[in-house]
Amino acid sequence: MHAAVDAVEAAIAARKTSLLEAAYRDLSSIPKSELAGHSAEIAPRLAGLLSEMPEWHAAVYAVLVGALVEWNADAAACAPHILRGLQESLERALEFARLWRERFGDDEDLPDPAEMPSEELQAELGPDYGTVWHALYFGWLTLHRWEMAAVAVLADPGVRRTLANRSELVELTERIEPDYGDLQCVQRALLLLDEEPLLVLDRASRRGFRMRMSGISGNYQLQTLLAGVLIGGGHLPGEAPSPEAVAMCGDAKIDMDNLDALPHALECFNFAEPSGRWIWSATTPSRIPVVDGIRQLVLDPPVFRHHYQAVRFLPRVPGRLVIEAVLEPDETAPYFAKVQELMSWEEAGRLAADGY
Repeated sequence: MHAAVDAVEAAIAARKTSLLEAAYRDLSSIPKSELAGHSAEIAPRLAGLLSEMPEWHAAVYAVLVGALVEWNADAAACAPHILRGLQESLERALEFARLWRERFGDDEDLPDPAEMPSEELQAELGPDYGTVWHALYFGWLTLHRWEMAAVAVLADPGVRRTLANRSELVELTERIEPDYGDLQCVQRALLLLDEEPLLVLDRASRRGFRMRMSGISGNYQLQTLLAGVLIGGGHLPGEAPSPEAVAMCGDAKIDMDNLDALPHALECFNFAEPSGRWIWSATTPSRIPVVDGIRQLVLDPPVFRHHYQAVRFLPRVPGRLVIEAVLEPDETAPYFAKVQELMSWEEAGRLAADGY
C-alpha cells in the first residue's frame, strides 16, 4: 500500500502527469476493503501532496482523500490541505466568473463546470489563456470535487471546532453560487453548530426550554428532533414524530440505496424569530438569531401542515438536541416581553421573495 503512495510522490518529483494518473489508477484499483484498512496511514500522506499537484489532479486526489476519511482516516490531519484547496478553488472560480463577464458580458452564459474547455474556447479566450485563464478555469472546473472532499472532513466536529476561516469560506460559497450553482452541501457543513445553546419559547403555553444542539444541518431535521423532545417528552401537546423519524434525524444509519423508504414526519411548529419574522424550514439552525447572548427560537402552531422526509441532509453527521431546563411562564416573562407578534404569511412571503 505504501508503494502506491510512493508512486504518487515519484510522479510529482518527475513532474509527469502521465505517471500521476497511472498512480491514481493503481490506487483506485485496490479493493475498497483494503484501502479502508490502510486509510489512516495513506490519507494524510496523500493530503500533504495535494498542493504539489496540478489543479485538476489535486482535486481528483482530494476526492480520494475524502473517501479515505469517510473510511476512518484522521480528518484533522487531512482537513488543512483539503480546506486550503477548497478556498483556492473558490477564489479562482470567482475570478474566472469576473473575467468571463468582463470579456463576454452578462448575457453570455458561463461554461458548464462539468466540461473541459474545448480547443475552440481556449482559442476564443485568446493567447493569454495559459497565463491568465488556465488556473482560474480549473478553479471553476474542480470546485465540485473540492466540495465533496471538504464535506468529508467537515463531518468531523473536531475539524469544525478548529476552523478559523469558516465565515470567509461561507462568504465565498455565497458569492460564487449565483454563477456556479448549488453548493448547499459544503455550505451546510460549514454552517453546522456544535454544542450550541438554544432557548426555545413556546408562544401558546408561555413555557421555555433551554436546549443544546449539535450537528443539525437543516431546520426540517431540527423540527423533527424538537418535536421528538418536546411533544414526545410530554412537555407540549401534539402529535409526536415516530421513533424511526427521530432516529433518522439523530444518529441512525441511513440506507443511501433506499432513500424512498425513509420515514416521514408532519410539521408540528412554525419557527420564528423573537422579532416575529419567520424562519423557514428549508434553512439551517444558523439562521436562528442570537438575542441577548443566546439563539432564541419562538414556536407557533404551523400555518401550513405538511409531511416531509425525516432525514439528515448530511448523512455522516449525527444530529443531537438535548433539553437542559424547562422554564415556566413566570421565568420566561422577561423573554416574552420582547417577543413580537408573528408576521403574516403574506409579509413573510414577500420577504422570502426579496431574498430574506
